[in-house]
Amino acid sequence: MSDPTVPADDHDKAPEGTPAASEPAAPEQPAAPEQPTAPEQPAAPEQPAAPEQPAAPEQPVPPTQPVAPEQQAAYTTAPGQQPYPGGQPNPYAPPAGEKKKPAVPRWVWWVIGGAVAFAAVVIVAIVLIANLLGGGGAKAVAQDYLNDIAKGNASAANKLARVDSSEDENFLLTNAVLGKAQHITAPVVSRTLSSRSSDLTQVSVTYKLAGKTYRGTIELDKDDKGWYVSRGLTYQLPFVSSSIPGYAVPGADHSLTSKDSEVVAYPGVYSMEAPNKYYELAGSPKLTVAADSYQVKDLKLTPSQAYLDEVQKQVDAHYAECATKTAYYDVEDCGIDLSYPSNMSVSKSTVAVKVDESPKVEISDDSDSYYQFKIGPGKFSAVMTGSDYSGNPASENLTGEAGYISADIKIDDDKVVVTFN
Repeated sequence: MSDPTVPADDHDKAPEGTPAASEPAAPEQPAAPEQPTAPEQPAAPEQPAAPEQPAAPEQPVPPTQPVAPEQQAAYTTAPGQQPYPGGQPNPYAPPAGEKKKPAVPRWVWWVIGGAVAFAAVVIVAIVLIANLLGGGGAKAVAQDYLNDIAKGNASAANKLARVDSSEDENFLLTNAVLGKAQHITAPVVSRTLSSRSSDLTQVSVTYKLAGKTYRGTIELDKDDKGWYVSRGLTYQLPFVSSSIPGYAVPGADHSLTSKDSEVVAYPGVYSMEAPNKYYELAGSPKLTVAADSYQVKDLKLTPSQAYLDEVQKQVDAHYAECATKTAYYDVEDCGIDLSYPSNMSVSKSTVAVKVDESPKVEISDDSDSYYQFKIGPGKFSAVMTGSDYSGNPASENLTGEAGYISADIKIDDDKVVVTFN
């Protein structure tokens, strides 16, 4: 700086080391602040930032309306709030940074939701268990029932089904019969369906028999004694026509005839036999008893020698009785055709018949040979005694053979009964 005491004319010469007047030195300025300020305001001295104050916003304030950082923060709305009309802050809004507490604690809703979900799971589990177990035990009883049949244990299956094998329609439901049959395999309870109003449970089952898979349905019910099979896995056997003598299965007490129209059996493959000793069965036929698979096929029965012997015995007895008759026409009606006398009055004479050879019984050539037989001519002789046409005593030798005869032959209580008409 120049000394004010120096005369004016001394200003023309500046002291040594001083810059020339044409290039005056710029006055020393303080350092500019890091944050820009409005053009009208002087540069603010650099101030240390207070620890409790937030940092100034990075964006510059518009030059026409400078706003301090503290004032700008006061007008900022909280997230999720609508600004108050006129751009002013909402006087009813909670202070900045303070969250509104819900009316019901959040953990209460979690507890309620968990309880509802648990109740739903329990209900579904109960329904599933009821369907799978059929009331808590029906499925197990049904499976035991099937297993007993598969083992050939008819008595155990009868116990679960409360079946009396002594009843007429159940005489095949025995160990002796089922034990000799081909049993079912892989029995499975595939589905149970319980009634909403009672313990009645319908059970769908599957099993295999002779390499084929079958499906069936049984029913179970419950009383004070527990679960039992109310409708079991039995099938009614095919109807036996009265035109055939019937058939038998190994182990049965008696054969099946047309009288046995409601007989049932457990599923299995049963061997078929002649109904009694009086018939012979050609081949080795089988009877498959299962769902929708039971019928009698190729049942070729022929009278046995025992049958022929019994019929022959009764035919012999019949002709022996015919030979005891003395009236000519009575002998003829009985089945013996005698030769007619040449010179004698039949009405005034008697005959004495002798059976020289009884007619031989043979199987008929007719396709229906169960009851149809043919009888050979046999050989008969007779002596007629009386008077001739002139009224004089006379006698004459006659010959005869078997004539037309009608016979009804049947098996009754394992006995052959021949009725001559």
